[in-house]
Amino acid sequence: MRRSNTVRIIAGKETKAKLKALEKAFVDCWNEVNKLRCEQYKKHEPVDFNKTEKIVYEKYKAVLHGANVQQVTRKNMGA
Repeated sequence: MRRSNTVRIIAGKETKAKLKALEKAFVDCWNEVNKLRCEQYKKHEPVDFNKTEKIVYEKYKAVLHGANVQQVTRKNMGA
């Protein structure tokens, strides 16, 4: 099963810089929600998906817009 996708971006310098910033924000968002959930797991607490989603949502909604943050934080909940 493939866990990542590789995309080649052909764009101008300004557009490429904006896309790189968005890429970093998406990665940071996923890493933060994953970290919060791992911390709960390691403390032998039940993992509260809604609580971690709300924490990360409030932090990243301005950068990634609400729907995108929800897609990142709910990525593995349906599996």
